[in-house]
Amino acid sequence: MVDTMSEDTLLRETAAEIAEQCRPEQHDDCWKALTETGFSALRDADGDAPAATAAQTVVVVEEMAKVVCGAPLVGTLLAGEALRLAGVALDEPLTLVLADDLGSLGAGLAWDSTAVSRGLALDQGELVTVALGAGEPSADLTRGVSRVGEIVGRCGAALGEAEARRFAGFARVLLTADLLGAAGGLFGKAVEYAEQRVQFGRPIGSFQAVQHLLARAFADLEAMRSTLAHAAHAIDTGDDAHACALVAKAYANEAAVSVVETAIQVFGGVAITWEFPAHLHLRRVVADAQVFGTADALYGLLHDEVEGVAR
Repeated sequence: MVDTMSEDTLLRETAAEIAEQCRPEQHDDCWKALTETGFSALRDADGDAPAATAAQTVVVVEEMAKVVCGAPLVGTLLAGEALRLAGVALDEPLTLVLADDLGSLGAGLAWDSTAVSRGLALDQGELVTVALGAGEPSADLTRGVSRVGEIVGRCGAALGEAEARRFAGFARVLLTADLLGAAGGLFGKAVEYAEQRVQFGRPIGSFQAVQHLLARAFADLEAMRSTLAHAAHAIDTGDDAHACALVAKAYANEAAVSVVETAIQVFGGVAITWEFPAHLHLRRVVADAQVFGTADALYGLLHDEVEGVAR
């Protein structure tokens, strides 16, 4: 019998298997598995195209985010995308360095730096590799953050205006996938809890108030998934994904936080304890919502985009 399982399904199942092994504050094994499977290099150049489509890449990011894995998957995928768009190939694993406001590629902060020692940054518009310094405190307790050190290499290339626009769109799509995964992972656990937790002799999931909370959160997740799929498809078909990536990330910035807060409400008192993972999901989505544009900033950019088209 011919195996008809799609590549996307295999990607999702493999990523989910890696995610199942993830342990809080211990992500070296996850990172090793992600590099061995090639997931950390999905956007590296494979001829004239990336090794994997944007739609396939977001599948892997979403699955790992469901367990708020701190392996530097998103940072290295973004670094790989920037290098590919600039026509540069490097063998060493790099994470992405952001500007101090976390809104763009820059030279301030390596925002996803667990298990890597170098980052891809900008120096007067040129792509450079930099050493990473000691870790910095971060609201997201699972994701390593480091200040940059000295420049250790120059790529001899830069991102032109068109490439920078494409990179920003891809970055927002990847962050949307991370938001969707982190919110969806806790939501799934909340649904299971509502089916098992008994109050007044009945599962709390049978109460209409709880059903309404979960139904609204589910609708938010599906809306996030739809806008994400649309933006990823635009990238893969070569369309200008700028506007749809703005919509996806701006909506996810707010919806993901709402979904996680709803899940915490369903869990009740246990969710506000330090030992319970809910706060890790909340910290992840709140932190993600600041990277490559807050909701207000992105809606402002979207307004300018629409006004520009109207003219």
